[in-house]
Amino acid sequence: MKCLLGNNLKMTMKNLIAAAFLLYSTAAYCNQKTQKMDKPYYVISFNAVNCFVDIRVNDVSVFIWNIEGQVATNIPVNQAILESGEQQVSYHILPLSGDTALSDNTIFEASVWLYDASGEYLEKQKEVSKTFTIPENKTGAPLPMYQGEDSFFAEVPYTLKAWQNSQDLTKIENLRELVIAAFRNIENLISNAQYDEFIALLQQREDNMATCFYLSEDEKNGRMSNLIDELKTGLYVVVPVSEEDMLVVYGHSRLVTLKKQDGASALLLRSQEGEELRLEIRLHLEQGKTELTII
Repeated sequence: MKCLLGNNLKMTMKNLIAAAFLLYSTAAYCNQKTQKMDKPYYVISFNAVNCFVDIRVNDVSVFIWNIEGQVATNIPVNQAILESGEQQVSYHILPLSGDTALSDNTIFEASVWLYDASGEYLEKQKEVSKTFTIPENKTGAPLPMYQGEDSFFAEVPYTLKAWQNSQDLTKIENLRELVIAAFRNIENLISNAQYDEFIALLQQREDNMATCFYLSEDEKNGRMSNLIDELKTGLYVVVPVSEEDMLVVYGHSRLVTLKKQDGASALLLRSQEGEELRLEIRLHLEQGKTELTII
């Protein structure tokens, strides 16, 4: 499976920015520096074994996946930091899909790190939260799940115009219908090669991504160019969303998306050889509006 907007990563500024849409990145450990950072870059570094993981910052999902085996990686989280201040982190550790309890060898540990993104390479600065670890289960009974919380203070040189004032989606009676309609609209634009209209839907999100990851105009445009080039190959066809897809509301009830049962995005394209492309989409409902838009 590939994720649109990126491939395997090295720990460079340009590549880690793309990691906001990826599931894996390569950890790096560089020399420490002490000067004030103009471009602070926050990541969650974690190690997980045999569990379904949902990591959220300010209740915004930054990583969700059914991990059969082991994953050790860094996840960028600037996209979930709207402004400077205290940031809340939650770790939801669930059994693997199809299981009812965490396995005896389940492992999860994570911490937040601050990097300097001023140069081409990210340089490790310091750990800004204590390491979170699932405690040993001494009850003798199967553990159905584990959830933990943490926080860290972030200082960033931006304020994102995002979902702060969006409508409370728990009050929308036909929410699932609206979400499915939004996904099908995106699917139709891709299937009909209406790429200009598709890019227009992504504009606000891309503006925010450029701001929080300190992208130049060329880098910002390059993200979209790479995406459209991938779609124009004609190798992939859209797999329509289905009633089995999960509705996921998060961001303190201001954001919503559709997920497959394994946690992957429900916006899926597949080639004849079975290779998959996915694009992460999160939606919100602006005040006074009746249609969901990408943010």
